[in-house]
Amino acid sequence: MFELLKIRRARRLAQATLDPFLRGASGGGDGLQAGDWLHPQIIGFLATLVTLVAQRDCGPMRSHALAAVQADVLNAVTEIGPELIGEEICLWSSRGDPAFAAGVGGAAAFLEAMSNRGADPDGDEATDAALALLWEEHVGLVLARARGRRPDA
Repeated sequence: MFELLKIRRARRLAQATLDPFLRGASGGGDGLQAGDWLHPQIIGFLATLVTLVAQRDCGPMRSHALAAVQADVLNAVTEIGPELIGEEICLWSSRGDPAFAAGVGGAAAFLEAMSNRGADPDGDEATDAALALLWEEHVGLVLARARGRRPDA
């Protein structure tokens, strides 16, 4: 019962963390398709960020609970089915995919920058710029490239 409550809370907190950045993602997401999101760097970044936010704000969770949070949030963001996202995360992680690893590292840096936001009230502008830069590097630019490759873009 408590695990279900943690999952629900973690899902809400992770979504709230992503929402401000998703609104600005490559034109607010206009014209993006599910396949545009299916890139190892984006999925590594988003999945890791969701996990880190969930663990930071909800405490330790079992692996199946974290997987449920990841699947729900990533499905809401990307419209990719949870089974496919889970398979891709396992595949890219086990292969040591460099783009996936870059996304994972970017998520850790993103969470650290978010944590610094609360520590220095005068540094919000610099922290916000750092967050925007990390988001752009690991999500925005990759989405823009994917959109540019599509003939209907």
